[in-house]
Amino acid sequence: MQTVGQTRAFRWASVLGVAVILFLIYGALNVIFAIVVPYSLHTQGVGAFPGLVFGGQADAALLGRSLADIQRADPRLNAYIVTFMDTMCMMMMPFGILQIAVAWFGLRAMAPWALWTLVLANVAYLPYFAAITNTFGAFGVTPALDDLFFYAIFPIPLLAAIVLGWIGLQGGGRPTLSPSPA
Repeated sequence: MQTVGQTRAFRWASVLGVAVILFLIYGALNVIFAIVVPYSLHTQGVGAFPGLVFGGQADAALLGRSLADIQRADPRLNAYIVTFMDTMCMMMMPFGILQIAVAWFGLRAMAPWALWTLVLANVAYLPYFAAITNTFGAFGVTPALDDLFFYAIFPIPLLAAIVLGWIGLQGGGRPTLSPSPA
């Protein structure tokens, strides 16, 4: 523990450093996907994607046809789905930017508020995910296991970031991943 007058220095090669890196990566992925997905949709249409929510089979079962069929046969619905995805990515971009800023300026400065802000922001999707699965279920659509795998594996790095961030804030960044100078 710290004694009066001592200050802790942030170290990248610490459990807190790993947490910051994981949160930064997640924020960067949100920014990147918020650019790549709309670009791909606007240049290739929805038919270029196997699925937009769960996967090709589940999405097609709910829509009553594949995204490729929608793109070919219903240009207005194709445009609507592309625009709807724009609205989702419109929210991903500021979330990614804020995630990066809170991790870089707050958590890296060892501010507990930053960790709890990141925790709240990163678990806030759970009620929405429940609503999405309930909507699919109401129409008798069960996502395939490989579709659910993405949603099951996706939170693991975030959970690791949360746990490592908490440990890092409690113990001054120790244990370190590499020896620190004496």
